[in-house]
Amino acid sequence: MIILCIDIGKTKTLAISLNEHGKVFGKFVAGPSGMWLKEEVIVKNVREAIEGCLRISNIQLNDVRLISISWADLDTPKDWENAWKVIEKVGIEKDKVLIEHDAVAAYYAITWGEPGVAVIGGTGSIAYGVNRYGERMRSSGWGWLIGDEGSAYWIAVRALNAVSRAHDGRGKETILSEMIMEYFGIKEELEILHKIYKELEGDPTEISKIAKIVDKAASLGDEVAVEILEEAGRELASAILCIVRKLNMANDRVIVGGLGGVFRSNIVRESFIKSIKENVSNAILRGPLIGDQAILGPVIIAFRRLGLTVSEKIVEAVLDGLGEKF
Repeated sequence: MIILCIDIGKTKTLAISLNEHGKVFGKFVAGPSGMWLKEEVIVKNVREAIEGCLRISNIQLNDVRLISISWADLDTPKDWENAWKVIEKVGIEKDKVLIEHDAVAAYYAITWGEPGVAVIGGTGSIAYGVNRYGERMRSSGWGWLIGDEGSAYWIAVRALNAVSRAHDGRGKETILSEMIMEYFGIKEELEILHKIYKELEGDPTEISKIAKIVDKAASLGDEVAVEILEEAGRELASAILCIVRKLNMANDRVIVGGLGGVFRSNIVRESFIKSIKENVSNAILRGPLIGDQAILGPVIIAFRRLGLTVSEKIVEAVLDGLGEKF
């Protein structure tokens, strides 16, 4: 049995092929296909990911039993309608495709379907949880202009704001000023305006890359950078904690964890864990899942749909096939 699993995000589109034993035959990475992008871009990148994966795996589309997709930015009925239009334009039979919001897939990647909550800390941020009664809830994920607290974009904007405040004398001095100017190849802080608003046109994906600079500055002991990352960890934990409270899970055995590149930061990770442990005594922490490990979400969803058992052996096989550690 051949299964194709796709993780569609704001940064990339990852496709892998595998069998019911978790053996991975191949993987392919294409450009981003989040639903907020233009349709032609989404169609191009989804098609490229699928065709590339099938080619590398030496598999025909007809051989695939199920295509399980985790898709970012499916927030409204219109988004779902557009997602299915993309599938149609790519030329795939709808009855062979299973689509889930990336927050739902993140939940499965962390909990394997047990009661719990997962939070994504990537370009954006969003949390999703399910309690023992099957009640569901999401938190955060309001996009870069409204929310996405704790995300890479949120961290980057906090850093840019800190640089502006330091320049004006309204905030603490920070090595972020020098490091961000070096990153952009400019000599004065005010030139950041041209870079952000003119050259990058406010592109969240590009601006989010500044988060790595913040982590580097923090590792050098910059207080402002450390404060930003610690707050990011607390914000990501907060997205989980509000779901735990509203779904009355505080006294239950609850699995929680994070996914996404923001969790590469030791400071974010430690702040996140500290906040969870202080507020949910029965929490079982898993992860974080970083890089290609998020593909576990659509894999586990596919296995459950097909009536296949998800075990540590299966998960380990998938991660080994991707060159990732369990």
